Amino acid sequence: MRSRWLLLAAVVLAAVAAAPSARGASLTWYGQSFFIMTSSTGAKVAFDPYHVQDGLRYSPPAVSADVVFVSHEHFDHNNVGLLRGRPKVIGPLAKGTRSGTLTIGTAKFSYKSVFSYHDAVGGRERGTNTINIVTVDGMRTAHLGDLGAPLSAEQVKDIGPVDILLIPVGGVFTIDAAGAAKVVQQLRPKVAIPMHYKTPKVTLPLGGVDAFVRGKSNVVRDGSTFSFTAKSLPSKTTIIVLTYKE
Repeated sequence: MRSRWLLLAAVVLAAVAAAPSARGASLTWYGQSFFIMTSSTGAKVAFDPYHVQDGLRYSPPAVSADVVFVSHEHFDHNNVGLLRGRPKVIGPLAKGTRSGTLTIGTAKFSYKSVFSYHDAVGGRERGTNTINIVTVDGMRTAHLGDLGAPLSAEQVKDIGPVDILLIPVGGVFTIDAAGAAKVVQQLRPKVAIPMHYKTPKVTLPLGGVDAFVRGKSNVVRDGSTFSFTAKSLPSKTTIIVLTYKE
């Protein structure tokens, strides 16, 4: 009998260890287009870490990651060396799409990358860009990088359903507030988090976030970290405006 109870206890403990944390996943914004997504198991996925230099004066804390996605090779998106932990690097696409699976600790995550342009003229002004979609805890997060134009029908199909959308809104180098609003309509995410816009730490000629949220009622201004589970996501698109973490 005692051995049976010991076996049962071992099974229960193993199930608890393998189960996702009740806290779910989270996204922390470090300014510009740099985010770290943490899964319920503690795995960390980074997007577009930047170099701190003229025009961009954020002061991010020391952070680590298991994997990092780079949308394109511009200074404000490709500073893999900013991250501790020697993360696996998934770089920009040259064309088409790419799919794969990541194993981080005991968890497996799928991802998809979709080729796009950094401008509205086929890359002739600013080159190419990669959209990265990562599925963590059953939820799909799409980081648009420096998307330069609204999406084509083919791109919308390639991206597929989106739960959380990380979208540039500052214009000049990317889509602006109006273009971002159109992309939100195209993808219809449950949550849209604006990025790549002017803040007190940015002297680049970008627009602010206000033009994107002006006149909208579905706006929540939160802290630097957005925590979520599949059940906690809103049924209708909600814009979450984060503050950058230092």
